[in-house]
Amino acid sequence: MDLGQGFPEWTELGPDSGLDPLGMQRPIEVIYQSIVPGISTITLRYRYYSFFPFILKHYEEHIRHPDPKVFRAFQRRCEALFALICTHGEPELGITGSDWASRTLNDARAQSSETAIIDFSVGADPDADESLRYLRNKGGAFGAIYATQMSEMGLIHFPGAGDPNPNPVCSDLALKLADAFSRELGATADEFFEAVAAGKIALSSLQSFEAMKPNRLRLGGGEHILLTDILFGKSDTRSETDLMRRRTLQMLLDVTATSRSIPRAEQVKWHWFENVPELQGGNAHEVPHLWFLYQACDLIRLAYEVILSSALTLLETAPRRRMSLADLTDELIGFVEVAEDQTWEDFSLGLADGSTAAAREHALAMLDAMHEGETAEQVRLAVSLIAILYVGASDASNLIEEALSGADYFQSLRTEVQFLDRALSVPARRVIADMVRERVVKRHLWVASRKFRNQKAYTFHMEPDEGQLRYRNHFRVSPSSPRLDQALRFLRDIGLIDEGGITQLGRAEMAAA
Repeated sequence: MDLGQGFPEWTELGPDSGLDPLGMQRPIEVIYQSIVPGISTITLRYRYYSFFPFILKHYEEHIRHPDPKVFRAFQRRCEALFALICTHGEPELGITGSDWASRTLNDARAQSSETAIIDFSVGADPDADESLRYLRNKGGAFGAIYATQMSEMGLIHFPGAGDPNPNPVCSDLALKLADAFSRELGATADEFFEAVAAGKIALSSLQSFEAMKPNRLRLGGGEHILLTDILFGKSDTRSETDLMRRRTLQMLLDVTATSRSIPRAEQVKWHWFENVPELQGGNAHEVPHLWFLYQACDLIRLAYEVILSSALTLLETAPRRRMSLADLTDELIGFVEVAEDQTWEDFSLGLADGSTAAAREHALAMLDAMHEGETAEQVRLAVSLIAILYVGASDASNLIEEALSGADYFQSLRTEVQFLDRALSVPARRVIADMVRERVVKRHLWVASRKFRNQKAYTFHMEPDEGQLRYRNHFRVSPSSPRLDQALRFLRDIGLIDEGGITQLGRAEMAAA
């Protein structure tokens, strides 16, 4: 079986699992990173954006040691103590190191004495055994999670090459935030850093730092106003990315006001997809259009991955878990009902009008079929969904070309529309066969071979073996997570939404937009 130049000949290696098996995630990530900048899927609580300027300012004013190891030791002690504070009493959600903090607090309570002393210096030590650390990553929550997003919001600056101080520092805006946070703490601000320097704290003392907890942000206070203004890009130094995030957050407030509860991310994605403004002439600077494009891109990725998942199911159940590429392709396209004389144009236009409602109906049914193990049905629905998205893409051609015109190394809605545009008059059965063989099966093998060559990661879910394809393992097919849950959490942290939907503060923010 000739799979083309560059395909490997090995059959066994490490057990590494493969994410993004078709190389379709990156264009999707680029879209949502541009419309929710400064927030990631792992930035879980917004008050960290006050806490880190608070400790950075202290380091710059009182320690100012240029050695990154000294800074990291200080930063990690601050984070470990913060985790203990936030886990003590009523535990906060989304706190880095909370599992370690919970175990540490339970051990201290087992001493049956409120005078118990908690030594958190070992847990904070980046060189301690991994099992003892509050967070295994040596960069801590700041280095591993928050620093990049805070830089994107203009709150911290990373030093350039040759800078005498190689450690990150606060921007002027972050310094204001640090001062506001410190004022909220009062005298306990100094006490916090005294405990950090000691690496120890009495169990009974943790209660005095309650004001630091994310849920204790005082609404209407100076820190709260600054956090709100920064999140919504109202500062004098706001950038284009700030304005993009602001538009997304305003759209979230609008959805929350309508739903009268905190919506789920999936609900929001479908709402924006089905209620997109006029797409003709849309461009990559219009946030509602970009959310539509995000969902369309993610849906075509899902459809392609469902076909790959179906191919793996067929391979797994085949004799010796092997099939030829030709037999695998024939079996997959046999699940799709298509007349012999139908062209791709006839087939795609005959399914639906490319409406967003039809796309949603087919996508949900496709995922249901996959979860139920109905292989034939999931392939049929996946191909139908691709056709619906292709037809619907004609209204967004300018948007697609502008937003997805990067390297074609990554498959995207743009590359697949181009592929199908070239095949309009080709028999639909042949087009679907090319899609399965070239755009799914061979594509996966190519992506996996590139990952092995460049990253030394073995991510094949199927592999060539003596003229056949051999099954290796399955992967999880699911919609992507575009930071909406985290954005909603941030809005909740600053009191603009709650379980009942939008709050008075949230309505005031909407009115001021």
